[in-house]
Amino acid sequence: MDENNTNMTVCSNCGAVLPEGSVICPNCGQEVQMISAVDVLEEELLKEIVDEKNLNDDTTETGNGTETETAPTTGTKKKKQNKTRRNLILVIVIAAAAVCVFAGIMYRNTHSETYLLRRAQQEYDQKDYDSSLTFLNQLLGRDPENVDALVLEGEVYAAIPDYASAENCFLTAIQLDPDCAEAYEGILKVYDAQGKQSEIQALRKTVTNPDILALFDAYIIPEPEIKVESGTYTEYFSVEIRAPKKGLTIYYTLNGMTPTSKDTMYTSPIEIDAQGITTLTAVCMDEDGNYSEPVTAVYQVELAKPDMPKASPDGGEFDYERTVTVTVPAGTTVYYSWTNSEPDEDSYRYTGPITIPEGNNVLSLVAIDANGNRSEVLRCNYIFYPQTSPQTYSYSEEDQSQDTDEEEESYESTDDADSYDDEEWYDDTEDNSDEDSNEGEE
Repeated sequence: MDENNTNMTVCSNCGAVLPEGSVICPNCGQEVQMISAVDVLEEELLKEIVDEKNLNDDTTETGNGTETETAPTTGTKKKKQNKTRRNLILVIVIAAAAVCVFAGIMYRNTHSETYLLRRAQQEYDQKDYDSSLTFLNQLLGRDPENVDALVLEGEVYAAIPDYASAENCFLTAIQLDPDCAEAYEGILKVYDAQGKQSEIQALRKTVTNPDILALFDAYIIPEPEIKVESGTYTEYFSVEIRAPKKGLTIYYTLNGMTPTSKDTMYTSPIEIDAQGITTLTAVCMDEDGNYSEPVTAVYQVELAKPDMPKASPDGGEFDYERTVTVTVPAGTTVYYSWTNSEPDEDSYRYTGPITIPEGNNVLSLVAIDANGNRSEVLRCNYIFYPQTSPQTYSYSEEDQSQDTDEEEESYESTDDADSYDDEEWYDDTEDNSDEDSNEGEE
């Protein structure tokens, strides 16, 4: 039988060879039961074995010994022919089976995912990117979620280069396998080749695996280090910023905005010298103009107020000229005004005792330290109206000249005043003596 006919289909009723795809036998009209020519050969082989067995049963036993009646010579020849035919059919069946197995193996080897991936890698290594993509497309057509194929396809596109397609392949692989180091290595190279530092930083924020995070170290611009932590402070201070390695330039802002090379370059410690909230933001920039992630520190400065100055006297009514002495708190300067307004640095500066002006006046005092912090305002009310001059009396003669009268009035008034004072003193003394005497008697 022809080896090429081993896969033919024959009718199980009449044995006629059937055209491929036949349902009804065109020879006998019976419904086709699908059996292959190999099945027929096996059936014929089995039939011949049965015939041979029947032939051997013709041997008979007689008497005390066994006497074999030998078949005619033609039967012996037929037996040999049948055996030869049987062996031939067996060989054909074995050969057909071997061909089928070999064909199956070849098909599997040339169409399996492993084979396709291996061939794609070989073509990629040979820089035959089109052929590599052909094998990869076949593989991904069967298994769209094959991570190894996606990573290799990304590498092929990156080598072309087709960065957009490469990004898509690597990101798809990462989505399917978040711990695929090869996919991260590929996407980092693609981002770095395009200078996409912000994309690298954004991707890094999605990673928690420490082994994967270590891959970013070669691509991330390290952040600067702000040496003073965020917090609330009661005095002004300076802040130092350090770059983690050489070759980096630091830029910063104090308004919370992300700095660029157009903002202030850090060269020396930054003075935080304003009350309220200050937001310090800093970045590192490498020689290629790539920036690190910004770092921020928020400082709230709430400086303590200086103590109020003290005045002596701190108010009162006076009929004679007085001065006010002010106690100045340490580290401050005192300013004052007589207008009842709040004094400031443009007001009078206290340097010594202040003379109280005539009238009803309010002295306002404030202490201001070197940082511009102001104390509470001290207000003191002073009422000063000086006494009028004492009235003089004249005992001179009327006929005296005016000049003589004036001299005498002045002289006599002085004498009378002295005499009056002496009398008053004497009287007081006398009264006191009486009181003492009474106390003694008691």
